[in-house]
Amino acid sequence: MRELDIPNLYEDKGNLYSLSIDGKSIYGEKVVGKGSKYFRLFSPLKSKLASSIKMGLKPDIRKDDHVLYLGAGAGTTASHLADSLFSGSLFAVEFAPVPFIKLDSLSRVKENIIPILTDAQKPETFGIFIDRVDLVYQDVSQPNQIEIFTKNMKYFGAKRGILMLKTFSLRSDFSVENEIKRIREEFKVQQIKDISRFHRGHFAITVSFN
Repeated sequence: MRELDIPNLYEDKGNLYSLSIDGKSIYGEKVVGKGSKYFRLFSPLKSKLASSIKMGLKPDIRKDDHVLYLGAGAGTTASHLADSLFSGSLFAVEFAPVPFIKLDSLSRVKENIIPILTDAQKPETFGIFIDRVDLVYQDVSQPNQIEIFTKNMKYFGAKRGILMLKTFSLRSDFSVENEIKRIREEFKVQQIKDISRFHRGHFAITVSFN
């Protein structure tokens, strides 16, 4: 196993893994034992974050970060982020009740995940549950996805962000170039990776405040 720059993430024979303290499979993923350590397969087919790392993205994630995850779904990617944030916290926001049930169950296994059932567009309604945010990670398929991302970055004073930009079926006037231009007006863009090879019509973008 070769450790990456991201805490508790490893690469072996072309596959990504997260180091798991408990060694439990969360959603049916393969778990590999190496000595006294356990590694959970982090598939790019299952996670946009995994695919973006596979495509060369180098997100600035730190072990003690407090991360706000907007659009956490059932918690597939969140479970691996929780492995990485072994001395930090993951505030996982999800609006849909059905995936939230799984996310809530996950928080009983990964105790640094704090699930929040709410609308990501209204940080003023859930900010009371969050002490600080170092990084915003967003995977929200909404026409106003950039506004949601920007609003949360500003509201919580986050210095770093990772945006999974959906580029199809959103608005008739949508263009990737214009959306990236809008992002550059608000933030300093660090990296942009086209992850359509694994997730059709998506770009992974890392930013910091200007």
